Amino acid sequence: MERQFHGKIIIELPFKLLTGTHIGNANDGFAIGGIDKVVIRDAVTRLPIVPGSSLKGKLRSIVEALEGMEKRQPLEQGKWYNRGHSTMYRHEADTREEALKHAVDRTFGTTGKSGADTNHPARLAVSDAQVTPKTAEVLSELEGDFPFTEIKSENFLDRITSAANPRSLERVPAGSVFVSRLTYTVENLDQVRDDLRFVLAALEWLEDDYIGGNGSRGYGRVKFGQAQKLPMDTIDSLPIRVTVKPRRAYLEDTAVEAQEYASVQALKEALKGPLLQPLSR
Repeated sequence: MERQFHGKIIIELPFKLLTGTHIGNANDGFAIGGIDKVVIRDAVTRLPIVPGSSLKGKLRSIVEALEGMEKRQPLEQGKWYNRGHSTMYRHEADTREEALKHAVDRTFGTTGKSGADTNHPARLAVSDAQVTPKTAEVLSELEGDFPFTEIKSENFLDRITSAANPRSLERVPAGSVFVSRLTYTVENLDQVRDDLRFVLAALEWLEDDYIGGNGSRGYGRVKFGQAQKLPMDTIDSLPIRVTVKPRRAYLEDTAVEAQEYASVQALKEALKGPLLQPLSR
């Protein structure tokens, strides 16, 4: 199936951590008494990051639920496959034609079940989220054994024996601001608004949910765009910046100005209005 190109929609997506957040990595030889779970860091700067794969995977799972709710028919009926990589299942269309019928498949991509010529590449790319310079400055002043993070000790109890199991987790402190980048490739002008509507709804859902681990214990709450400062917080949040770049901008090498939005809700309202007009000119 031929893929069209009408342009790209680039969303610079800042978010503030409202609570301490743990997105973990495998420990590398920590001694007894060390940290049980560490966070993922940039290999060069050692600053904590939020991997694009973690954010994209969370958004995909939410869009699956949202689209099924809207269609009043769960998408998992006959379409959930495990590719053998883990115990997790996700919705997979069998063919490219089938993928185009579902926002989750055409937006986030699908490899299909049978293999050859069933792959539908994702329209949405999600980059790793890096901390802002101000966040890096504030985190660098933290005192502790691990740079840029805090250590939280917890005590887990066995529900049967009541035996205590203490452990320590590394977290990125509340108030930290990250910036990710979502890039949506416009292949179908009739589907772009619907695809983005689900993505933005998923971001709004995520603000009421969490990212990373231990969300049921209060970890990982986030606010996209501009958020109020927390007590003792010195880090400013940032607006969401959206650039709608039609294909002629690449051919003619013309500059396209970004539009700023204070929140996901404001961006959702703009999507109902003239936000996508540059694509049709």
